[in-house]
Amino acid sequence: MDFFNEEQRDFQSEIKELILLNNPNLEIELEEYHLFDISRVVIELEPEELQRFFRAISSDMSASIFEYLEESEAEHIIQYLSEDRIVRIIENMDLDDAVDLLKYLNKEGLRLLNKINLAKRKEIKKIMSYTENEIGAFMSDSFLTVDVHFSVKQAMVHVTQNAHEVDYISILYVTDNQRLVGYLKLKDLIVARAEEKIEEIMETRIAKALPHENKESVALMMQETNESSIPIVNENDQILGIITHDDLMDIIALQEEEDYTKFAAVIDTEIDIEKANLKKSVKSRLPWLSILLGLSMVTSIILSLFEHHLDINDGALLGSRLAVYLPLILGMSGNTGTQSLAVMIRYLTKNEDIDSQQIRYHLFREVRTGISQGFIIGSLIFGMIIITRLITSGSILSLDLTYAGVTAVSVFIALSVSTTLGALIPLLMAKRKIDPAVASGPFITTVSDIITLSIYYSISMLILLPLF
Repeated sequence: MDFFNEEQRDFQSEIKELILLNNPNLEIELEEYHLFDISRVVIELEPEELQRFFRAISSDMSASIFEYLEESEAEHIIQYLSEDRIVRIIENMDLDDAVDLLKYLNKEGLRLLNKINLAKRKEIKKIMSYTENEIGAFMSDSFLTVDVHFSVKQAMVHVTQNAHEVDYISILYVTDNQRLVGYLKLKDLIVARAEEKIEEIMETRIAKALPHENKESVALMMQETNESSIPIVNENDQILGIITHDDLMDIIALQEEEDYTKFAAVIDTEIDIEKANLKKSVKSRLPWLSILLGLSMVTSIILSLFEHHLDINDGALLGSRLAVYLPLILGMSGNTGTQSLAVMIRYLTKNEDIDSQQIRYHLFREVRTGISQGFIIGSLIFGMIIITRLITSGSILSLDLTYAGVTAVSVFIALSVSTTLGALIPLLMAKRKIDPAVASGPFITTVSDIITLSIYYSISMLILLPLF
């Protein structure tokens, strides 16, 4: 009970105190603390303190701290360190983290890359050669392999000797003449008998991927197989690297950010608040806004087509009455379309292999949803109009009932069509191998406005205009 009531230790204050004391055994003292806490203290140090701190610890520990920093934080620290120290830190970083940092540093990163030792430089350049959508760009070299012909005892010696060089040892990959033939959990190796052979206790059914495969496909494979890592192999089944659950989280986060920006009709998928400026913001948003402006002009054209009908007789009165509920109808239509769009995009993102029967079922479900919503919202609007007229005029005329009925029917049709479009458009895009997230919220809203306006005014002109 005393344990739970004990005050929380302020680890970061303790770390800072150790750093400022200039302890000659600083690295040994810091081993008691988590590297994340150390990284949070380091970014708050003054330039002179930073320089003194990184001189006091090894390149290996420095690299481990850098792996917990955001790229912008690492960039800030780098400006106070010597080039030789920066190069040694990057050489000791995990491959994927080193690549991320060098890419972020742009021209400075390329300059530093040429200073890195040849072996590490080749590995980094190989990762950099993959596009951001290929799983190879996320590979890590922090893994262990064991020979298929090893005994358990030999494998244990091998792991013990090399485990300190890698971060991921939960899964050991089994090779035969450099070809991946299976894998073995460290737990199974520990409990196995010393004289057993690795080939007798290894798993041969292994999920793997090629480096040029789409990152989302491999992330989905990891989720479906419930594996903590996936090996990346070449055409000869030689293991090039691995993707771990940490990489999976990064991929999912990047994809969600990408889908969100597309859904908001922003072209740039990398939103960096610190580096954002007016020119980049305008450049990323203007193309989609221009497209939407063109679509919105259709709305104006539709209104102009009905304008001459509203100028005759008492059409102006009808026009004013139609305008009262027009924002409400357009808003509801856009909202239902966006909801349906979001549901369909999420469905397509989570389910890559969907047969035509599943697509038809999901599409018909959205159609039924749109019809149900249209009926309910239409009925509510009918009631709202009647109540409003009763309050404002004290009586209800037959014309009021007709007007309320026309508005309710227009809402019913508009919501049904918008919901169907919201589901249909991303399906058509996915069928044509276009990212369905491109069917952004503003896009479907504008299309819904055009259709809703056409329906509302067409029905109103047909039924209500003769009565005014």
